[in-house]
Amino acid sequence: MVMGWLFGLVFCGWAQDPPLVLDDMVVESSGMADDFRTGDVDPTQLTSFSTVIDLEDIDPGITSLGELLAKEVGVQVRGMGGLGGYSSVSLRGATGDQVFVYLDGVLMNDASGGGVDLSMVPLHDIAAIEIYRGISPVNFARAGLGGVINIRTRRSRSGTGGSVGLGLGSFGTRRVSASLNQRTENRFDLMAMGEYLDSDNDFKFWNDNGTEWNPDDDRKEKRHNNEFFRRSLILKGGHDFSDDLRFELSEQYLNQDRRIPTWNNYSKADSHLTTERHQVTANFQADNRGPWHLNLSGLAFYNWKKEIYSDLSGSIGLGRQHDRYKTEKYGGSLFCELPTDFQVVSLNCEVGRENFKTVDLLYHRSRGKSRRNYVSAAVQDSIYLFDRRLLLTPAAHYQWYDDKLDSATSSYGVAIPGQSRKHDNLSPSLGLRLDLWGPFQLRANAAAYYREPSFYELFGDRGLMVGNPDLKAEKGQNYDFGLLCNWAAPWGWLSHVELEGTVFYSKIKNLITQIYDARGVGRSENIARARIGGFEGRFVVDLGPYLTLSGNGTWQNTTDRGGIASFRNQNLPGRWQRSFLGRIEGHVEGFRAYLEYQLNQDMYYDSANLLPADSKRLLNLGFSWTEPLPVGELTLDFTVRNLNGDIYEDFNGYPMPKQEYFTNLSYRF
Repeated sequence: MVMGWLFGLVFCGWAQDPPLVLDDMVVESSGMADDFRTGDVDPTQLTSFSTVIDLEDIDPGITSLGELLAKEVGVQVRGMGGLGGYSSVSLRGATGDQVFVYLDGVLMNDASGGGVDLSMVPLHDIAAIEIYRGISPVNFARAGLGGVINIRTRRSRSGTGGSVGLGLGSFGTRRVSASLNQRTENRFDLMAMGEYLDSDNDFKFWNDNGTEWNPDDDRKEKRHNNEFFRRSLILKGGHDFSDDLRFELSEQYLNQDRRIPTWNNYSKADSHLTTERHQVTANFQADNRGPWHLNLSGLAFYNWKKEIYSDLSGSIGLGRQHDRYKTEKYGGSLFCELPTDFQVVSLNCEVGRENFKTVDLLYHRSRGKSRRNYVSAAVQDSIYLFDRRLLLTPAAHYQWYDDKLDSATSSYGVAIPGQSRKHDNLSPSLGLRLDLWGPFQLRANAAAYYREPSFYELFGDRGLMVGNPDLKAEKGQNYDFGLLCNWAAPWGWLSHVELEGTVFYSKIKNLITQIYDARGVGRSENIARARIGGFEGRFVVDLGPYLTLSGNGTWQNTTDRGGIASFRNQNLPGRWQRSFLGRIEGHVEGFRAYLEYQLNQDMYYDSANLLPADSKRLLNLGFSWTEPLPVGELTLDFTVRNLNGDIYEDFNGYPMPKQEYFTNLSYRF
């Protein structure tokens, strides 16, 4: 009924009324203003601490999403095995399962679980990456305990344009990319973007064969069975019926094959994971509708993903495996915004269904079907007070889940009974932003969060993991408080200064983690309580027009407060307790060069804190040169990563390359 009333307003004659004129607003996020659309996060309504990585006008070359994110404050990324290897993200100590990643308005976190693999997101197609730490804007119907990462692909521009790129790098890395954009005078637009990337990934490393205290069997080897290739394509078509009415249809395709090496670098290993993914979306936007001047954005989506995992030699798991996993997700969402003179009321609602099916290809039998029906809704009131110097954002997120697993047979031939469960939760939040004197601003947020266990955690039976249908949902609260400064300095030698310092704290109930038995078989269990607290700070200083200094640091304490004696008061595994980055960048005319240093310290691989990770130190160097041409411009860039050559392992037993060299040549017109 409500949906019909809203869409009725879109086409009624009320749209001819004069538009509502608001007071002037300061746009705080560069890179999001030029092609802002309804449904995008409005910086003027933002109280959370956030970062925007703008890739709109550059070719990212041979790099990865994880590498970019790892340079930002409060963000940690763990990778496995070089370019294309599995990569997971952590925000403020939250795991990848607790960080929700969106791609063009569609949640990438699958009900099948495991968090989002960042290596599955090509950078060539991306215009901007938004990182929201802690509290999440209402634009996302579902919000994670650690925050939200929103990825927005490139959008059409007026006229005709495009690009081509060629890249080469260490360990047999090759890249080819191209894009084309066309917008006609009758308001139709078309876009096509494609990329091919592959790598042998046969870097050398020192293999101790798992015997740290016996140097006699240590030797230098090439990484075996570590190849990777990826093909991606995006097609978009849209039409602007008027300045306030638009429809767009898009298809995003990805095909990737990643070989999986063993921890001991077994030369005969043949395990690999092949992934094929389609995401089809239809987006409808209508602004300034009816007497209330509603802004509407409707989205319908269909996702299809097929993964084939093959370990025919049994070199990784407990036995031979050849499984096919299919995930199908479809649904729709509606974002509605009602602006007035002193407030903006926003509503976001999403309804969908997700199906997950596993087939054992060795014995040609089903390993189970799971399905999840869900409803997610969020409402927020952005209230401006004291001549807009104070912003209050009371909000609430509601989630309802209906899960079901059909009876099936495990990989060991054991019958698995069917399971079903229904849960819902209401999570309130409150944000505050206060403009102090001059360039200083105060922000504070408090929010409650909720995460339903994934199929993998509830019913999983993959390799070394078994499910636990008795798991409880995670619940937690986030709090943060910080001061920001954005100062356009009056002196020529100090042209711009940005400063940020934030204290954050989270407490989590029923944290889901994996506990392993003596055989190495894991099972998901709830930790009664966990605590995460810390401080994050960052700075950017422009010294005149040619030199920029920047850096950030995160100090955090992640503590297991559960009832298992050997784990209690230990650090939660897989989180660095301290992370730092310093960078100096020079730029003059078409030339740019930078030098940066990253340091991560104090992480444990295991819950008992018996396996400490070595500190991670990275020294990166790069430069680029851009030459204007009669039509377009030509850019050459060169990058050296891990210049100091230190060996480190984000995951125990899976080393990263000592040094990597990449060069890329791109032409934009």
